[in-house]
Amino acid sequence: MEYNIDYLELKYNLINCFLINLHKNILDISYSIHDKNITIQVVLLTGYNLSPTSLEIIHEKLSNFKFEIKEIHLTKSEYNQSKGEWPPLNYKWLDYLLFSKAEVL
Repeated sequence: MEYNIDYLELKYNLINCFLINLHKNILDISYSIHDKNITIQVVLLTGYNLSPTSLEIIHEKLSNFKFEIKEIHLTKSEYNQSKGEWPPLNYKWLDYLLFSKAEVL
C-alpha cells in the first residue's frame, strides 16, 4: 500500500499550526490548495487576530508552500446565526474544512 506523503505531511503541519493549543477566539479554519499554493481562511472573533507567534509557526511549518492567510472577523451573534446550520451563513468555507465550532458561548 502506498501513502501520499505530501498529503499526510500537509495535514500534520496544519494540525500543528492551528489545532494544538488552539486559541479560544479562533472559530473556524478552512483552506484551499493548488499545487504548492495554499490559501488558509481563519474566522476569529471581532477584535482578535492571529498572534505573531502563530504566524511564525505557520511560516516555519509550511515553508514548502507559498501561502496566503485570510482572516474573517465576526461577533459572537454573527457566528451563532449559523448554529445548527450547515454551512455557515456569514462566510463561505474554502475547499477543505480543518476546524469549526458549533457555536460561541
